[in-house]
Amino acid sequence: MTLGDAPLMQLNLLKAGKTLVLLGARNLGLYSAMKRGNWRKRQLLILAYHGISQCDEHKWRPALYMSPELFASRLETISQFGCNVLRLDEALIHLQEGTLPPLSVVLTFDDGYFNFCQYAYPILKRFNYPATVYQTTYYTEVQKPVFNLVRSYVLWKGTGKIIDAKAFLGQGGTLDLRTEKSVEAASLEIWRYSKSAGLCVEARQRLVENLADALGVDYREISRRRMFELMTKDELSRMAEEGVDFQLHTHRHRVPTSKDLFLKELQDNKRILEEIGQSKADHFAYPSGVFRDELFPWLVEFGVRSATSCEPGLASRKSNAICLPRFVDTSNISRLEFEAWLCGIRELLPKREG
Repeated sequence: MTLGDAPLMQLNLLKAGKTLVLLGARNLGLYSAMKRGNWRKRQLLILAYHGISQCDEHKWRPALYMSPELFASRLETISQFGCNVLRLDEALIHLQEGTLPPLSVVLTFDDGYFNFCQYAYPILKRFNYPATVYQTTYYTEVQKPVFNLVRSYVLWKGTGKIIDAKAFLGQGGTLDLRTEKSVEAASLEIWRYSKSAGLCVEARQRLVENLADALGVDYREISRRRMFELMTKDELSRMAEEGVDFQLHTHRHRVPTSKDLFLKELQDNKRILEEIGQSKADHFAYPSGVFRDELFPWLVEFGVRSATSCEPGLASRKSNAICLPRFVDTSNISRLEFEAWLCGIRELLPKREG
């Protein structure tokens, strides 16, 4: 073992220890006891999801994408557990009034990708579960693949290759994609180049198309599937008419340090949500889970009644309504741990492995 292996080994040991603790708790009947107890009735579990895979995205980024089959199994587990899945607004009212039904759960999605209406919504509809989508809106208007995602995905699909870098970095050299680290480094280099060169959306799109051609990746299929595009306004309107709750997530998926720029993000975001029929947009999710204390009064000033982070935990009446905990469910989460969150026992253990 090298010195570089030590942190990974420590992390694996912590994960193994957590699994043993959860197995022991379930075998001793603690999961069932927590489900029946009054404590969980005073806690709200807000679950967060991002993308549902159309192809192999969950293999590329398991922390961001989940296969339709796994998502359906999550909802099946929620159903089997006897959870009460509530709309966000309804759940928060019950939370403050102390009237939550047993095992209360809220389902939320961040960003609002096309794969929500294509895959997630039909599964939600099958279970008759409501959901809130925290919708970012810039790419809803632009209707191009999100550059950061499609660029990274194309490079991942080209793993193992070495190509000339001039067309993608503006200088000589090569892009070496033979290792996971070198793929990540190449993605970062291209992003830095696109930023320093001031490439517009169309120019970035051409860059990715040329990158795909150089790597032998079928970009036409990516485009045909709309793999990294957000829902259109028409799709958002249809989803809103069918009862999907759309809420604030900033226009450009960013959190400026300037108050004026931050409020402009919210204003642009809310304007488009109003245009698609979401007249009451007063809940917010921090983009990428990033929050700062100075944002809290700005959000309140804007009229936001709740804001969710990506800090894992259960919400209670004591929670800050402008920084509510939310558990981000991913492909890396085992069913054992998912059930531990549903019954509440996971809240009593350390939240992170390292």
